[in-house]
Amino acid sequence: MRKKGNRRLPAGAGKKGRARGGKGASTKARGGRGKQRPAAIDPAERKARNRTLLLLGVLAVINTYVFFLRGEGSLADLRGARAAVIGGAGGGALGTFADPPASGCGDDPVRIFAAADDLLRAEDALDGRRSLADALARAGIVAGGIQAIEAAIQPTFDLGLLAGSKAPLRLASDRHGELQALEIELGEGHLLQACREGGGYVVRTLQHPTSTDVAVVELELGRDADLGAALDAAGEPRELGPLIAEALAYDVDLMTEARPGDRIKVVVEKRFLGERFHRFGPVLGIRFAGEAASVTYHRYRPAGGEAELYSREGEPRRRALRRSPVAFHTVAADARGLLEPTLEVITGRSGAMYRRPEGAPVVALGDARVRAVDEAGDAGLTLELELEGGLHLRYAHLSRVVGALAPGDAVRSGQLVGLAGHTGKTASDRVRVEMWREEGGEAAMLDPLFIQASGDGRPPRIGEALAGAELDRFREDTVSLGRILR
Repeated sequence: MRKKGNRRLPAGAGKKGRARGGKGASTKARGGRGKQRPAAIDPAERKARNRTLLLLGVLAVINTYVFFLRGEGSLADLRGARAAVIGGAGGGALGTFADPPASGCGDDPVRIFAAADDLLRAEDALDGRRSLADALARAGIVAGGIQAIEAAIQPTFDLGLLAGSKAPLRLASDRHGELQALEIELGEGHLLQACREGGGYVVRTLQHPTSTDVAVVELELGRDADLGAALDAAGEPRELGPLIAEALAYDVDLMTEARPGDRIKVVVEKRFLGERFHRFGPVLGIRFAGEAASVTYHRYRPAGGEAELYSREGEPRRRALRRSPVAFHTVAADARGLLEPTLEVITGRSGAMYRRPEGAPVVALGDARVRAVDEAGDAGLTLELELEGGLHLRYAHLSRVVGALAPGDAVRSGQLVGLAGHTGKTASDRVRVEMWREEGGEAAMLDPLFIQASGDGRPPRIGEALAGAELDRFREDTVSLGRILR
């Protein structure tokens, strides 16, 4: 790198002398000293030079607008993060995700999560000896929030009865780890709900007869390729969006790979309390026909196993790695162009950079164990996972790690493990993913964008394919479902 400073001139430079003759040079002797007269410029050459200068000026103005005023380049990042809210007036395109709402209760006394599309969602079960406090800590709720919700519930229900009850637990929280809404299914049609209101929690119990219906929902993505907008157009709650995205998580990333005109057909359970819609049940079947993939899955429970989604050929939906480390979440339509992952190399380490709003949900790419949680200088808050087969992952620039994760802890594919942020040396909100294998005690870096490969380059499927009599029974049981999806 050259250093700036005064340069030493060659010997004789700077001394006045007589100009040497030649084409384009002229001198006029006056008092023994020569003075060079500038050569005449051709009018056509002058016009060409002026046009060039004008063009350069216009390009400078355009670049200033793109990189600084609109904020669409790395130069804009140097200004620091802009204060903004997704979908709000003004501010940056990405803003933040899962901000604390004014109220966590919403307007529907049955559907407590009806207004939780912009919050972090989690589901668990109070099995084993797990208490409510244990489950909330695992979901990343801060200690003060756990104490507050327990104090609010205790007068209504004995929390000691919940530990080991296997009761399903559903909750919504903000990016700071504050619980906003909670629902515990105590029994068939018997619910315990709590939601944040003001400085405390409102607690209520509901008990109604239940019923289940099956709905067929057909969607076509519009010009913004926005799944939420397609659900609005179909008259369906946006709560269905994450279920669709999860069913397709190993085949297409609906945040970055969805395109206008993509078609989705989903068969899903709808569950009711009394006459009122309460929530969606499992996806029974789904078909996606788009530019990134063309897949169809049917839900089936093999003998002695759990219900899963299988392809029409009986192959399991799950693969060793998901298409993206960031789960589906709400983002402004005009910001979708900023979400494409890019490959970057820093100090010899290749990684995939996902630009996301602060608070966006980061999930485990596959079943893994935690290797380390650390503050790593320029990389900020990092989480390192080790998958089967010796594959290592490192998430960098996280705003926080979700749950009390420690080395040796097991995480499952799709589990919320952290939130995107801008810790370390970065001016924009993001998550950086590095991937490597250890060979001979050294890290052999891999291209992390191979998770979005197509064809034979895709990660292998996980689980046994259906075969023999089991495959025959699968085909027989899903005949009507296949007709619906076609």
